[in-house]
Amino acid sequence: MSTGSSLPLRGPLRARAKFAIALITAFALLNAAPIRESCAWPWSSDPAASKPGTAQWWKENKKLAVFDAGQGYRVPGVDGYFDGNGRPIAAPIAPEAVIAAGEGTEEVGLLPGLDPRVQYDKVKTAIGYGPNEQFARQSYVLGDQAFRAKKFKEAAQQFETAVSRGPHAQIEQDAMFMRAESYFFADDYIHARDAYDELVKEYANTRYMDTVIDREWKIARYWEEKDAEYHHYELTPNATDKTRPWFDTIGHAIKTYESIRLNDPTGPRADDAIMATANIYFRYGQFEEADYNYTLLRKEYPRSELQFEAHLLGLQAKLRKYQGQDYDGAPLEEAKTLVKQLNSQFSGRLSKEEKDRLGTVEGQLNMEIASRDYRMAAYYDYKEDYGAAKFYYAQVIKKYPNTEVAKKATDRVASIKDLPDEPPKKLAFLIDKLPENRERTRVARIPELQNKGTRLAELPDKSGTSDTNPDPTTTK
Repeated sequence: MSTGSSLPLRGPLRARAKFAIALITAFALLNAAPIRESCAWPWSSDPAASKPGTAQWWKENKKLAVFDAGQGYRVPGVDGYFDGNGRPIAAPIAPEAVIAAGEGTEEVGLLPGLDPRVQYDKVKTAIGYGPNEQFARQSYVLGDQAFRAKKFKEAAQQFETAVSRGPHAQIEQDAMFMRAESYFFADDYIHARDAYDELVKEYANTRYMDTVIDREWKIARYWEEKDAEYHHYELTPNATDKTRPWFDTIGHAIKTYESIRLNDPTGPRADDAIMATANIYFRYGQFEEADYNYTLLRKEYPRSELQFEAHLLGLQAKLRKYQGQDYDGAPLEEAKTLVKQLNSQFSGRLSKEEKDRLGTVEGQLNMEIASRDYRMAAYYDYKEDYGAAKFYYAQVIKKYPNTEVAKKATDRVASIKDLPDEPPKKLAFLIDKLPENRERTRVARIPELQNKGTRLAELPDKSGTSDTNPDPTTTK
């Protein structure tokens, strides 16, 4: 075989040959297809990435930026203004908007990076719907023109835009109020109520508070009257009357009354709203909720002109929520307290008929409470626990001496007076033969508890001896 013949490469020679071929191929590809500037390596410098307005440029120059109120951030040596993310600002905007669009949003919520409000604001800014006070003012003017022309739906849309594009601007409070007013006069009461609540939530001391409360009161009264005409169940949809909510009209009326009380708790309508809520619950037989609201009115608004009605109707609610002798008797005691308060505080406002009725109610309450006590005594009587039975019978006789129940209790006490106070132990002969547990054995060894007496407070025997039994644990 000649030396020029082709022989297969083996071992290390073959590996080296493959490496050389791969290296030559790589250099050939690099020379044939140069890398584009837009696909620069991480360690290379890209001139486009350092242009003003880019993220890289802002990262490098953020510390040099100076904030000008009403203009934005400026960087020395660079023309124009930029927002908190380094993006160019085409027109002057409010300082709050600049901060809200940039650094201010980074501190919102517990997890700013996951806060949907922050992401939503960033998306709005990115697509051109970010804060812009100038645009917000233009929308406000258009909304005002539509409102004056009684085009209330169009006005509501314009004011909505003004609120969305002008957060924390000077016109925001006015725009929020006019948005709610537009919904109100468009008979879109559900959106009007929500818009009024949003205004008060954002501006707790708004100068429009009196008007807000008046509007919400009218909305709640309207829904209450509409439901009184024809009551709809909560899940019954409303697809015909745009002035009512889709579901649960009376529930929304209650919610609006609650908004009145919470939005202006010291205002002239707060106690009226509580009374209206209580009356709604009373009308529909929810006496527990009615009693809660009547009680709230009596306690939180003691100077209200509705105190008399709150006492009188509260008494009726308590009587109706009492469910019988097998249930809690607290409503009976509370009702007795209300009867006393009515007779003492409002005797001048009670007619003769109402006074007679209160007397009847008080007698019925006493009879019912006496029956509960007698029932308790009868329970222990049945269990042959005659000591407890005698106690409760005595309470009935003492508290209600001139009642039929007291007479029955007296007769029963005479029947059981000679019976033992404690019931006999069943299977006592067998229990006594059972071994004592360790705890009872140790207690029985305490000297002071032996001989059925407590000797802890006795003076020591002067003779130097003691009749106390020695400690069984000691050895002689």
